[in-house]
Amino acid sequence: MIRTSIDLKGLKLIDRERAAKIASTASHFPCTLTLEGERSILNLKSMIGLLSQTIPKNGMMDLVADGPQEDAATQAMRDVLTL
Repeated sequence: MIRTSIDLKGLKLIDRERAAKIASTASHFPCTLTLEGERSILNLKSMIGLLSQTIPKNGMMDLVADGPQEDAATQAMRDVLTL
């Protein structure tokens, strides 16, 4: 399992286009990918889950990858989330 803190201050809301890009990228990897905050765990492969949540005020969340190809998945998700 890889847990990486990520600053998403510039991403207060996840719109439809960004959610589709995040879910599409996450779906290319066989591992589990989540964003975890104080009160939420978002499945990065679920566009509906991404659209239903907001980023915490401080912007800090943990990107968690667990399973095969977790290194590559972590890097790809960091790239997509911080665009």
